Amino acid sequence: MEIFKDRIKQYDGLNKALQRKYNLVSTVRVLVFVGFIIAFIAFANYKMGLEIGITTLVFPFAFGLIVRWHQKIAYERKQSGILKRINEQEVSIAKGQLKNQDPGVEYLDKNHAYINDLDIFGSNSIFQLLNRTTTKGGKDKLAYWLSNHDKIEEIINRQEAVKELTGLVDWRQELQAKGLHFTMQETNSSELIKWIKTSNPVKRRFQVSAFLFPLLIISSIALNLLTNWPSFVTLILVLLSGFVLNRFQDRVKNLTDSVIKHVSVLGAYVKLIDQLENTSFSSKKLNKIKLRISHDGKNASEIIQDLYKILDFLNARSNFFYMIIDVVLLFDLHIIMRAENWKAKNKTDVSEWFDAISELEALSSIAGFSYSNEDFSFPQFSDESHFLTTENMGHPLIPKHERISNHYQLVGKGSISIITGSNMSGKSTFLRTLGVNIALAKAGAPVCASNMELSSMQVFTSMRTQDNLEEHVSSFYAELQRIKNLLGLVNDSTPVLFMLDEILKGTNSQDRHIGAVALARQLSKTNAFGLISTHDLTLGELSKSMSSIDNYSFNSEVKGDEIIFPYTLEKGVCQSFNASKLMEKIGIEL
Repeated sequence: MEIFKDRIKQYDGLNKALQRKYNLVSTVRVLVFVGFIIAFIAFANYKMGLEIGITTLVFPFAFGLIVRWHQKIAYERKQSGILKRINEQEVSIAKGQLKNQDPGVEYLDKNHAYINDLDIFGSNSIFQLLNRTTTKGGKDKLAYWLSNHDKIEEIINRQEAVKELTGLVDWRQELQAKGLHFTMQETNSSELIKWIKTSNPVKRRFQVSAFLFPLLIISSIALNLLTNWPSFVTLILVLLSGFVLNRFQDRVKNLTDSVIKHVSVLGAYVKLIDQLENTSFSSKKLNKIKLRISHDGKNASEIIQDLYKILDFLNARSNFFYMIIDVVLLFDLHIIMRAENWKAKNKTDVSEWFDAISELEALSSIAGFSYSNEDFSFPQFSDESHFLTTENMGHPLIPKHERISNHYQLVGKGSISIITGSNMSGKSTFLRTLGVNIALAKAGAPVCASNMELSSMQVFTSMRTQDNLEEHVSSFYAELQRIKNLLGLVNDSTPVLFMLDEILKGTNSQDRHIGAVALARQLSKTNAFGLISTHDLTLGELSKSMSSIDNYSFNSEVKGDEIIFPYTLEKGVCQSFNASKLMEKIGIEL
């Protein structure tokens, strides 16, 4: 955290220095402009034609250089301000203050195998800990990795890339800041990709008109000024030019309405791709990403910059003078033609480039998470089937000074851990801790453990089943639906790790016990292994008749009016109970 605080001070100082420089150049810019006006008037009064000519030629060049200098300082000033905010954000994340972080609620899915039970998205979620993306594609990619199962080889390649990026603090924050210059998270680049891939070339006769009419109109205006050339000819040519423009008004309007709002996306991708192009990597994954943006010897950033410049001209359409120039030069038509020519050359590459940046941003986000949690470790992946072992595993959303870590191991097809425990002793938190760390591992991120080794697996949870009045579904039936989904999954080729919390809690104790025993026996015969938490201590007796079942527990201790929870996983069935004491504490007279 201290490094981020130091960087906040560094960028705050830089931002203030650049603000002073920006103000100075603003003054110079005004003085140069005023000086030109004074000089022009003075030279005109004394009829100094040569001096007027020289001043008129030199001023635009000199003033243009000053404007570009001013814009460069403005960009650097904004960059330093963004970098300051990025480090303030890192401090907040390190403190567990996540309320200002994007919760990624759009990725919640009540039918998903595990994301709702494990706080992957939403308020105070894993996504908020990890997400440092600036593009919609990067955000989607990170969410996908946290929600889906990938091949072990791909995950290991991600790990290598994350390890390489972890120490590149300046590089990662520069990448993030460049993206944040533009407002993009609400903008979906898929609309832009769709437009790019849709070919709609301008017909040949209009292409000819785009060059012929400006030539004829300018020539006619010149003849009007130099000769007795009839003015109505110029007027007719302008009207014909206007007719041609009118043929393209709907197309220009559609382009302006549907595409111009995405110009900021292009501006960001120019910066992001340029940084990628100018960086050398050692990891296989990062070099593969860099290879994806190659294009016939020309930089992809330059190609996207070309489209950015073309579409950015449309922002000038609200200017009154644009309308005059448009009628004379058929500017709208030229923009459409240039855009269509660009699309014809590059439509097959752009989606690939955007996806490459999405991967890079997702990896950089995970690397930021890795850097901020140096005590976390990267898990190893075992070739052995149905294998899971952890040491000193804790929950990454629980502050370090409050976090209780546990060791755990589950090995073998059909193996089941029955976890019993008193109320509030930590059963549910342990299941979520395990599930969250597996989700991180499968995304390519480090885990909150000193060591973790696991095999390829799918994760399935049933923890927060709720009733639904609108769909006339009770909480018990909702849980049965989850179990039905699990039973449909456990015979897939990929092993399933299931985590069932307070199994069959919505029915009477006798039916709950019968159902839980039957389900445990059934699951032990499938391509699955997992954990079942329960208050039903008799379920622990299954270990006597089934060698694939082990008992674990979380116990508590009552001392006077105080209940002590060590939150430590122990072998065996729970031996302590606290329900009576909890009822007494809320006023129930037993």
